[in-house]
Amino acid sequence: MVKVNEYLTEQLARWGVTRIYGVTGDAILPWLDSLGKQTNIEYIRCRHESTAAMMASAEAKLTGKPAVCIATSGPGTANLINGLADAHIDHVPVVVITGQVETYKLGGNYKQYIDQQKLYGAITHYSTVVAHPNMIGQALHKAFVGAISQKGVTHLSICKDMFTQETQEPLLDRLPDPLQHTFVQKEVARQALEMMAQAKKPLVLLGVGTRDISKMVQQFVEQLGAGVLLSLGAKGVIPHNHPQVISGLGDGGTHTALQALQEVDLLVILGSTWFPRDYIPNNLPMIQVDENLEAFHAYPNLTTVLGQLEEVLPTWVQGLKRMKPMNMDWLYRLHTLHDGAVLEMEQMLHDDRQAFGAPDRVMPQTLIRAIEQAVNEDALIALDTGEHTVWFNRVFRATKQQPLFSGKWRTMGYGLPAAIAAKKVYPDRQVVAIVGDGGLLMALGELMTLREQQLPITIFVVNNGSLGLEEHKMQQEGFDLFGTRITNPDFTLLGQAFGLDVVRIEHAGELPHLVKWALSSNQSTLVDVSCTLPTLKPIQKNEFTSIEQKMNQ
Repeated sequence: MVKVNEYLTEQLARWGVTRIYGVTGDAILPWLDSLGKQTNIEYIRCRHESTAAMMASAEAKLTGKPAVCIATSGPGTANLINGLADAHIDHVPVVVITGQVETYKLGGNYKQYIDQQKLYGAITHYSTVVAHPNMIGQALHKAFVGAISQKGVTHLSICKDMFTQETQEPLLDRLPDPLQHTFVQKEVARQALEMMAQAKKPLVLLGVGTRDISKMVQQFVEQLGAGVLLSLGAKGVIPHNHPQVISGLGDGGTHTALQALQEVDLLVILGSTWFPRDYIPNNLPMIQVDENLEAFHAYPNLTTVLGQLEEVLPTWVQGLKRMKPMNMDWLYRLHTLHDGAVLEMEQMLHDDRQAFGAPDRVMPQTLIRAIEQAVNEDALIALDTGEHTVWFNRVFRATKQQPLFSGKWRTMGYGLPAAIAAKKVYPDRQVVAIVGDGGLLMALGELMTLREQQLPITIFVVNNGSLGLEEHKMQQEGFDLFGTRITNPDFTLLGQAFGLDVVRIEHAGELPHLVKWALSSNQSTLVDVSCTLPTLKPIQKNEFTSIEQKMNQ
């Protein structure tokens, strides 16, 4: 027999856990004692539980495997919620283990006691309290299997006095293998294939779920002869310079994408849980493929195909080869749309510079373009939530780069912890964080975690003294500005205090040289970029200028 703390450490290691993100606290001290006496699992000592959970969420997004974060009872458990909500709503597997008060204190009026199962009820698929040493094996197994099968958050509360008690639970060498193939609705898939074969002007919207099968997706798009719209998570799935790629959609897209939607006769949605309802023309037929029933949307013209893309797309490619001749007129039109979207974005950058009246000031969009031109082709780019995220979606022309971001939860403070997790998972890839000044201040303590881990990450701070996205929204909705302006410290001095390399960019002419220098540094580097205040203009539905007009201007 072994003690629960030793069992827990050994079982996690056998199941492939290589790191744990957490903050030290009283209720987990016995387990930390066990973690400190072994080398199979690295403990990432974070400065705040919320960012520890964000790191676990980011790791799960990158690997698709369960990531682990831990905290003590009471406030430690509560602080995890923000990061765990990101994992929950973006459907990635995270196992969270928290300490709880001793068993005899459960339900009583004791310090740091709260019913953790009720607290976590909205963001977990499974949550239980371990109040007997022989429960640890079954509970841990159920938590990992649940996180994998449900693609979400599961939770164990372990009473402090349980860690040092002996358990009779056996150690398991492996978890059950997840189902590799799902049932495909063959008849519905066949009907969808017939719809695609008959379509003259198809369009495909790609989401983050297509990233791991990019070659297959590109083959399908080319065989279908379809235009491509990319969500933020799909940037880099197909290179931006592919002639069938148009742009993004929505606030992060272009008017050209909206025009394309007005011309098509079929929209196919792959790997995306985002449904662009506000931009879809009335009565446009659509096809959506997903392995999760919950991903499908209620829409009268939507044909839903339940199944994995890896199973569906090869069959469709072969069927399209037999059934669908290439529509060269539409393909030529797509090339025109592609060129028009490129031209629109360049014109937008030019107009913004002219309208601002201070061409030497750095705008967020010009910073993004400078990063795009200097970053490695396979870089991981962690984005905080803010105005710069929308500009990244609009401006950054990805080749194979992968963005990492808080999708539907959209929490500020995500960029820095996500970058730390990304570099731990992929130490040989370039990792860049693009954060707003407000977002960095929310996660400031993790600069010390970055330094302790000695990770060569470049952090670009969009420093405009404003919560830019909220300021833009207030302006757009006709409100008087209130609560959006912030006073910042000197980020270069702050970076130096944390032991980072630092540089400040104040003029647009400095961008090419200093951005390249920062990205080539092999140290933890903070780049304080003095940026203009929000200049974001919304992409309005039904606001079109023809591609021909743009190209003739």
